[in-house]
Amino acid sequence: MKMETLPVETAVEWVTAWTGLSWPVSWETAFAIRDRLGWVSHPKNSRFFVTSLSTGEADGGMTKDENGLFRGIDFSLATVVVRGQEEPDTAFVTWAAYESYVEALAGVFGQPRTEVRRRGAESEHRNSKWYLPNRSSFSLTALPGVITVYVFSPEVTWADLEDQRLTEEYGENWEDFIE
Repeated sequence: MKMETLPVETAVEWVTAWTGLSWPVSWETAFAIRDRLGWVSHPKNSRFFVTSLSTGEADGGMTKDENGLFRGIDFSLATVVVRGQEEPDTAFVTWAAYESYVEALAGVFGQPRTEVRRRGAESEHRNSKWYLPNRSSFSLTALPGVITVYVFSPEVTWADLEDQRLTEEYGENWEDFIE
C-alpha cells in the first residue's frame, strides 16, 4: 500500500487547531473544531472520525475522562500502512515526513522532547513531545507506515510530568517503591 502524507502546512493547521485551547474543552468546542477541519463523524459514535487521509476506517478519535469530559484527541497525519502491506519506500516516506513535521512544529512551539527507540529496525519508533503554556501537551509519534498526533489535557500532561519526575528520582520501576 502506498503511503500518503499530509502536506506540512495542513499538518501544522490541524495541530494548532487543537493546541491553543482553554481547558477544560467542551464537547461542543471539540465537535466544532472537528467539523471545521472537514473531518467526518463516525455514524455510530461521534467521538470517532474520518479525515481526508482515511482509507475508509476511522483514523482519529477523541478521548474522555471518567466523568465524560473531553480529555484529548488523536489523529493521523498519513494513511496508515498495515504491517505486511508496506512499499519498499514506506520507512523512508515516514521518516522524511516525520522530520518535516517536527521541524515545522518546532518553528511554532519550540524544540520538543524527543525519543527514538529501536533506531534502524523495522519497528523503529520516534516520538516528539511538546509541553504548552496552557498546561496541555501534544506528541507526534511515528512507526514505519504510521504518523499520529496525540493532544493531551492538562490533567494527562500533569500525570506524564509527574511520572517523569518520579522516574528521575526513584528509577524506572518507581511504582514498586512508593505506596
